[in-house]
Amino acid sequence: MRKAIVLVGLLGVLWSCGSSGKAVGAAEENQVLEKLVAEKMLLIESDWAQPSTNNAMNSVASSALFLPGNTGSNINLIGNPNYLKIKGDSVSAYLPYFGVQQISAGYGRGSAIQFNGIPERWKSSRNTKKNSYDISFTIRDNAEVFQVSLILFPNLTSHIHINSVQRNFIKYLGKASELPEEAISEEGL
Repeated sequence: MRKAIVLVGLLGVLWSCGSSGKAVGAAEENQVLEKLVAEKMLLIESDWAQPSTNNAMNSVASSALFLPGNTGSNINLIGNPNYLKIKGDSVSAYLPYFGVQQISAGYGRGSAIQFNGIPERWKSSRNTKKNSYDISFTIRDNAEVFQVSLILFPNLTSHIHINSVQRNFIKYLGKASELPEEAISEEGL
């Protein structure tokens, strides 16, 4: 009986130590995220692209043009260059685009989502319900306007949602990090 009480007590102590460690880790993650958002110095690299599912994407997926593990609604970007950088008031991005493009991007421009400049309608807020930061803005490239919505979580997971009149909706899943020193010292982005 005495051994059972000691065992239960020991398990209780171990369990409470594990819980407090998680709380400390979560607090540190929140501080890192808050610092990145407040300083506006962050880099997001995406691991997955999630284009809108439609007949065109389903046709491409069923024609076996995608690498194994990819589908018409979930495409692995690991090994493909991509980024979204926030440096002060400027934002730049190069994100591979998969989906239907209604209007051509122009001769020699490729089909990636690319922009570099100062966004309009910048809005940043803490979402206490989801324990995240929501950032939204509109940014123009030469011939296209993008509506961008970022969701950043304390573990630095990111969701980027991009809408455009010229392309179907696409979402990118990845990780945020502090902007590297060499990117900070570069002129522009």
